[in-house]
Amino acid sequence: MTNREIARTLDRIADLLQIKEENPFKIAAYRKAADSIYHLDEDLHTIYQHGRLDSLPGIGKSIRAILEELLEKGSSEYYESLIREIPEGVLDFLKIPGLGHKTARLIYEHLHIDNLSDLLKAARERKIRTVPGLGSKMEYNIIKGMELFQQSDGKVTLGLALPVAEQFIDYLKDSPAVENISLTGSIRRGKPLVSDIDILVASRDFTAVKNLIRNFRCVREIMEEGPDFLAGQADWGLKFEIIMVEPQDFYGALAWTTGSKEFRSRVFTGKDPAQFAGCSNEEDVFRTLQLAFIPPEMRENKGEIELANREDIPELVDFTHIKGDLHIHSDWSDGGAKIMETVSQARSLGYSYIAITDHSKSLTISGGLNEERLTQQGKVIDALNQELQDFHILKGIEVDILKDGSLDFRDEILEDLDIVIASIHSNFKLDRERQTDRIIQAIKNPHVDIIGHLSGRLLNRRSGYELDLERVLEAAARHGAALEINSHPDRLDVDEDTARQAREMGIKIAINSDAHHREDLKLLRYGILNARRGWLQPEDVLNTMEYDNLAAYLKNKGSR
Repeated sequence: MTNREIARTLDRIADLLQIKEENPFKIAAYRKAADSIYHLDEDLHTIYQHGRLDSLPGIGKSIRAILEELLEKGSSEYYESLIREIPEGVLDFLKIPGLGHKTARLIYEHLHIDNLSDLLKAARERKIRTVPGLGSKMEYNIIKGMELFQQSDGKVTLGLALPVAEQFIDYLKDSPAVENISLTGSIRRGKPLVSDIDILVASRDFTAVKNLIRNFRCVREIMEEGPDFLAGQADWGLKFEIIMVEPQDFYGALAWTTGSKEFRSRVFTGKDPAQFAGCSNEEDVFRTLQLAFIPPEMRENKGEIELANREDIPELVDFTHIKGDLHIHSDWSDGGAKIMETVSQARSLGYSYIAITDHSKSLTISGGLNEERLTQQGKVIDALNQELQDFHILKGIEVDILKDGSLDFRDEILEDLDIVIASIHSNFKLDRERQTDRIIQAIKNPHVDIIGHLSGRLLNRRSGYELDLERVLEAAARHGAALEINSHPDRLDVDEDTARQAREMGIKIAINSDAHHREDLKLLRYGILNARRGWLQPEDVLNTMEYDNLAAYLKNKGSR
């Protein structure tokens, strides 16, 4: 089993335990272990063979025994015993936006439904409302949620597809038969959800490339073959297509295959592919088209072609512009790393500052900090800052926005912090007006610097809550609150359209990792792709500022 497969098994154990309403700390332990394994750079088999399982964070005696069984046998008796109690099909219920573990348990216990098809049928036949504690609104949510699920069926998050695609490229590019190679299609444009992995290969020996593809360890099945392509399925059910061209045709084909269908129709219709033969880069291709170069993330036919005609393409933000990360959790709440471990990771990424923003007290399941612990953490950060050179740790909090729009801490607590992120973690189903008013009330608080993961969406799992986005953006612009692009690939919230609208209104964006593990800091790459899709420039982004400028900006926020 691969690291991902083992981590997924632990996550499924946690889901089954949560459906059974077992001890929340036991559930959290399995989630923490899954997260730890997911982020490993080293193969878990190697770690096991060298007797180092105990060195992994979050691996206790019982979880270690399960890991050993998975590594040796490829299966776990404990997992098998759980799915004898609760069929695996019940776990599929959790894919429906808004349907949680408790609801899944109630439906299974009372209606004995264990698959999505029967669940949808029961909702349409009005059987869900017969379950104690559920009602007609849940039937409606299931039907609408299934529609959303079916719309995204076959699409996966960029966070799942991109690492596999990069493994594919690393494998292929080592062959002398491959003269050039690149991601292309929607995955190169950085779309949050992609239907497949598209890779373009330049080669003079298509047969050799096809043989390489067939022998790649992540390939599970070849489904279609043509003279210049192979399509199939890789690990995790990911679909892929490898397109092969002669070396002289590579950059013309790359520019053509990267753009959306609408972009290609406008830019390449009527163009002879032969006119791009011999182009040495994509810039040459765009010069041939008499257009300024358009970055891949912008190629959606949303106004970028007109900008290119005027040679007015903006300089988009990239990783080199980022000076720090402003949303990080530590082991003081539900993070998996000590503050100094995170500092070391941040320095390795070239950052000059981070903000520690653990959860606030109402989020007890995540070890939220009360006033006393927040004060203690602040003293620790002050001491660390005294020792550090050329690096700064900002004292912060991710404070919960409560149901009535008030915050989890009093103003006199928040005013002593360097940075405050306000986020919603509960009461997702308030109506549009109440949810909007709730967020606007938080925006109006002079101590709130950033609104975290604004819509609350989880891609392929939960749609965002109902909001009057125009009112929220107007309030953010008026009160000087920044919005966050949460870089976790399950969120990428705010989306690119909201980011672009915020930019046009002068609202700052913070591109944050929301890291719960030191390796999570690297998730910022996904947030940057999302920001580039929203046409954000370095000056639009809060954490491109040097530390002194950022500190002054945050200090003066209340006066703007």
